[in-house]
Amino acid sequence: MKKWIVILAACSMLLSACAPSFGDDNEVVQETNNEKQKAIIPKSTISDADYSVVLPFKTGAARGLTAENLNTRLDLDQFETGLMDLAQEPFPSKNNYYYQEGQYLKEDQVRGWLRYKYEGKALETKEKEAKDSKQEFSNAGLNPVISDLEATDTPKYLASVLEQNYFKRVDDKTIELGGVMIGIALNSVHYYKQDDIAKESKLDSSTIRKEGEKIAAQIVKQTRQNKELADVPITVALYVQQPKSSIVPGEFIAKSEAKPGSSNLEGWKDINESYQFFPSPEAKSEKPEDADTFERFKEEIGDYFPNYTGVIGKAHYKDDELKELKIEIPMQFYGKAEVIGLTQFVIEKINQYFPQDYIDLEINITSTGGQEALITRKAGDKKPVTHIFK
Repeated sequence: MKKWIVILAACSMLLSACAPSFGDDNEVVQETNNEKQKAIIPKSTISDADYSVVLPFKTGAARGLTAENLNTRLDLDQFETGLMDLAQEPFPSKNNYYYQEGQYLKEDQVRGWLRYKYEGKALETKEKEAKDSKQEFSNAGLNPVISDLEATDTPKYLASVLEQNYFKRVDDKTIELGGVMIGIALNSVHYYKQDDIAKESKLDSSTIRKEGEKIAAQIVKQTRQNKELADVPITVALYVQQPKSSIVPGEFIAKSEAKPGSSNLEGWKDINESYQFFPSPEAKSEKPEDADTFERFKEEIGDYFPNYTGVIGKAHYKDDELKELKIEIPMQFYGKAEVIGLTQFVIEKINQYFPQDYIDLEINITSTGGQEALITRKAGDKKPVTHIFK
C-alpha cells in the first residue's frame, strides 16, 4: 500500500529551494519503491461538504471513457459528483479523507469490460481481427454474451465505470489510501441499428438492477487482484443514466461494500433519489404537490412581469423529499430597473412558495445579453443571497 508523508507547513521551507511556496497548504511526499514525489493538500475547500484534492492533480487512469459513453452532460456531471456525495458516508471529508481521481483501473481494462462477452463465431472473428492487427485481445466483456456480431438488438447494460480514490490521515505526518469508490453506469435504453435504421428499446428496470449487481461483483473480484487494493474498503454504486433526449440526469439506485481483504459485496442498500423537471407531465404525475406549487409560482411572475419568457425548474429528491431546486427565469431586457424589480419580486415569492430551509435553492434570471441576477439560498439559511450583474 502506498503511504504519503505529510510535511507540515512549518517545515515547508526545507523544500522551498526547488519548489514554489504553497503558503499554509500541507506539503506531501509520496514514498513508493524508495522514490519520493511531492504533492499538496490544500487547506481551503469550497464548502465543508467538499473534499480537499491531492495536488498536483492526477488525471484518472481511465479518464475520458465516462464522457465517451454517457448520453448527456447532465449524466456525466451527476455520475461523478453524485459518487463523491455517496463517498461522504464511508470516507467522510470531515474525518480527514482526501480525494484523488482513480489511478488503478486502467483504460484498456475498463474498455474491455464495456464490450459484449463473445462466444462462437463472434469470438473467432474478434480474435482474428486482433491477430491481423497485431493487437492483444481479451474476452473480458461484462455485457451479455453474443455469438453473432450482427445481433445488434442484444442490449448493453454496462455503459461506463468510474473509479475514485480517497486518502485518509493516519497521523500528523502520514496519509494513505483509505478506500475506493467505484461507480457503475447502466443504460436505461439500448440504442442500435438494424438494416441501417436507428432503433431503440427501453430496458426493464428490474433487469437493469439484476445485471448491475452481477457486473459489480465481477468488477470487485478483478479489482482485488491489484495488490495495492487488496486491503482497502471498496464501495460500489449503481447509476442508471437517462435516455439521450432527457433534460434531467439519471440517478443512483443502490450501493454495496466489500470489506478490506474481501472480494464479496455484503448485500445491497437501495438509494432513493430522483430528478424532476418543472413543468412536465412526469412531475405532475410523480410530484403533484410540488408541480402545483411551481405552477402557481410561475403564474404569479407572469401576472406581474409580462416581459419574462418562461420559468423552468430542475428538482432533486432524496428519500422522496425535495433537497435541491434550480430555477431558470429568462426575460426580455428593457432596463436594469425591471431586473431589480423582478429580482425583488422573485425573492418574495420564493420565501412564500418554497419556505423550507432544508432546500438548496438557486434562481438564475437571464436575458439575451447574459446573466442578469443570481439568487441563492443554502439549506439551513433563512435569507437568500442576491447578486445583480452590472
